[in-house]
Amino acid sequence: MVYDIQRAFSLSDAQLGVLLAVAVAVAGASSAVTAHLSDRVGARRLLWLALFSWAALLCVLALMREKWVFVVVLILVEVAGGSIDTAMNAEASHRLVSNPSALVRLHATFNTGALAGAAAAAVIIHTGLSWRWIWPGIAVFAVMVGVWAAATDPGPTDAAASNGSAGPPTRSHPLRRLRADGLLVLLAVFALAEVTEGGVDTWGVLFLRSHLAAGVLLGAGAYVLGQVVAATTRGAGGSALGRLSSRHALIAGGLVAGGGILLESVSPVAGVAALGLALGAGGASLFWPLVMSTVSRLASQIVSAIGAFTAAGYIGWVGGAPIVGWVSQAFGPARGLQVLALAAFAVSACTLLSRGRPLRSGGIG
Repeated sequence: MVYDIQRAFSLSDAQLGVLLAVAVAVAGASSAVTAHLSDRVGARRLLWLALFSWAALLCVLALMREKWVFVVVLILVEVAGGSIDTAMNAEASHRLVSNPSALVRLHATFNTGALAGAAAAAVIIHTGLSWRWIWPGIAVFAVMVGVWAAATDPGPTDAAASNGSAGPPTRSHPLRRLRADGLLVLLAVFALAEVTEGGVDTWGVLFLRSHLAAGVLLGAGAYVLGQVVAATTRGAGGSALGRLSSRHALIAGGLVAGGGILLESVSPVAGVAALGLALGAGGASLFWPLVMSTVSRLASQIVSAIGAFTAAGYIGWVGGAPIVGWVSQAFGPARGLQVLALAAFAVSACTLLSRGRPLRSGGIG
């Protein structure tokens, strides 16, 4: 939908980058706040409140015609979406703390939903229907999941147990706790990794559609293929990845993602570039579950740590979006993609050179 939204509001690549950066920046900041809220009210309660809010805001967003009003509502949508992300990661990481490879496979369900959504959106746009109809459709699903989450909410009494809290929350600063847990280096590497993961989903498809003249079906199809690769990597590959350390798996993911994005940026053939996009999405898909599985093992306060890492992931998106947009505007879209490839290679390099405890400790299975 990004290509259509860009055209509807006459946004340049640089303006689109700033729009994405502002929206995701606010969502990232809200994730750190909602993590503390989740400690008090429970991850499940936060989930259904955020889902209902998200559904309502999506319907409002679909009606917006004025550019700056659209931007404001989009920011609110991202805040609600960030809260959903934080709540799901907090509960899943706690429940699967003793089985991190299952957490990797669980994240494959995200890719399954992402590829289904991309395919449905491509068909809707290809048939000539407005892209604005897609958001109310998503809102229907959000309400359905929200009703389930509300019906299964254990209530405030069990919130602490549900969130993995063994007692009263500690008063120390979150960064001090992460430092004590040996997770600060991983936090920085994760933010860098999310520059790539967030960028390949948006800019990779945009590059195919707007600069290689690929149609919506090929552009979205390449993204769908990337999500199939990601779902397969996370789902079927969970046990195989268990034989690798988190460190080695992150290195491999960075190399595959960087190589795929680089291939897309240099190939003049849309089909080959689409293959590069698929490889980029598949390699980058390893970052989030690998890091979260490590955090769930090593953090002394799981919910707070998950919130901090979710915020760091959004900061990666924030940093990447305007940089890629500016580079694309100034030096060409291929150079913008190469920024993402460089970030992916940097993840591998930082992980390879790191001697920190989290990146060396154990496997993920």
